[in-house]
Amino acid sequence: MKILVVDDNPINLKFLFYSLRGDYEVDTTDEGPKALRLSKVNKYDLILMDLWMPLIDGAEITRQIRSLNDNINNKTPIIFCTTSTADADRQRCFDLGATDYLVKPIQAKELNEKLKHYLG
Repeated sequence: MKILVVDDNPINLKFLFYSLRGDYEVDTTDEGPKALRLSKVNKYDLILMDLWMPLIDGAEITRQIRSLNDNINNKTPIIFCTTSTADADRQRCFDLGATDYLVKPIQAKELNEKLKHYLG
């Protein structure tokens, strides 16, 4: 199974990569435009998306992935991983196509539960 991890914080990116690499094939990027490019050429089983990033934030990337019928990941589960606990941010993510939402700092147990739920 293949997962895309998108996060502009190098510590979060490394944590997620090392947490997942034993069980999944993992692609990572720290920028929104590259995440969008990767989503157009690689089929992912799940995407972990940071909300607040420079250039294009995670909610807008998700909206674009969901809105492009020719995007091979327009039905892929997208789980947001963000420090924001604001209801408005959470609702914005869901309105633009998020599947689920995790608040940082992410706990390995909670991450594994979400992965098991969406990936079986």
